[in-house]
Amino acid sequence: MEEIRETAKAYYNNLTEEQKFEAKEMFLLMDLDEDGSISASEYVKGFKSCSNETVFEKLDENGDGMLDFEEFMSLYYLFKSNRLVFCDGHGCRAFLDGVFFTCVDCFKNASKSFDLCSCCFSNKSYTHMHSTFLDNYMLLRSIEASNKKIGEEVEIFEVEIFESTAEVFNSAAELPDDCDCDCGCGIM
Repeated sequence: MEEIRETAKAYYNNLTEEQKFEAKEMFLLMDLDEDGSISASEYVKGFKSCSNETVFEKLDENGDGMLDFEEFMSLYYLFKSNRLVFCDGHGCRAFLDGVFFTCVDCFKNASKSFDLCSCCFSNKSYTHMHSTFLDNYMLLRSIEASNKKIGEEVEIFEVEIFESTAEVFNSAAELPDDCDCDCGCGIM
C-alpha cells in the first residue's frame, strides 16, 4: 500500500491547481460532518459501489479510523485511475494493491477485466473461460512489445512505399524526352 501512497502523492503534486481543487472538493463532499476527516461510515456512504472495509483500513495509514486529506489522496488516485481492483477468484474479493494477474483476453476484448490475487492464481482458485494470464507488470511490458512490433511493421511498410515510389520516379526519369509510346506519360 505504501507504493500506492507514494504514487498518489506524486500524481497529486503534479496536478494543476484546478485538479487539486477538484480533489479537495471530493474530500469535502465525503466529509459529511465537516470535521476535516472521513470516517468509515462517511466512506461507505460516499463509495457505495466500493465500500470495502479492507480498503478503508489500508487507506487509514495511522489507524485512527479516519482518513485525513493526505490519506484520502490515495483513495482519490485509486478512484480516478480506475485502480480499485478486486480479486475475481472464488469469493476472494481481496483488494489488489500490489502485483496481481489479469486475463489477457478479457483485458484486450471485454468491457471488464478478470483479475486474480497471487494466491487465487497460484492455487487455481477460480473458474474462467480463458487461460492466458499475466501479472500487471508483464501485461504492460507485453503491450509495449506489441506496440514496438506494430511500429516496426509500419516503419517497414513506409520504407516499402518509399522505395516503390522512388522506383516509379526513377523509371519516369529514365524515359526519353521524345517518348511516343502508349504508356500515357504525355511526353511527345
